[in-house]
Amino acid sequence: MNIITWLLLILVVLLGTIANLSLKYGLHISSPTKGASASIRNLLLSRYFLIWFICYTFMTILWLYVLRIIPLSQAFPVLGLMYALVPIASHCLLKEEVRFSQWLGISVIITGVVLVVN
Repeated sequence: MNIITWLLLILVVLLGTIANLSLKYGLHISSPTKGASASIRNLLLSRYFLIWFICYTFMTILWLYVLRIIPLSQAFPVLGLMYALVPIASHCLLKEEVRFSQWLGISVIITGVVLVVN
């Protein structure tokens, strides 16, 4: 296992985070006042849905590559970093509130990933 493979695994996490944020933002800006079908149509035709699709496509391809090299018992827990990064990014970019208990959980997740990967 080399550093490039681990960086690709981190890229998988980052792509998943970007994908989730873009989908949430796309849902947020689609116009729910015009009805559910118009809202979904606006989402599917938005650039944020396209970003979500591209990120998940590349994320899946990279994940398949990484799994060929890194043991699943080490690679899979790293995906848990998305559970930490999504709330942090949502707080910073989407101005969502993150409570103290969530910050505590985020720190536990990060600590757990570090312990499992070492």
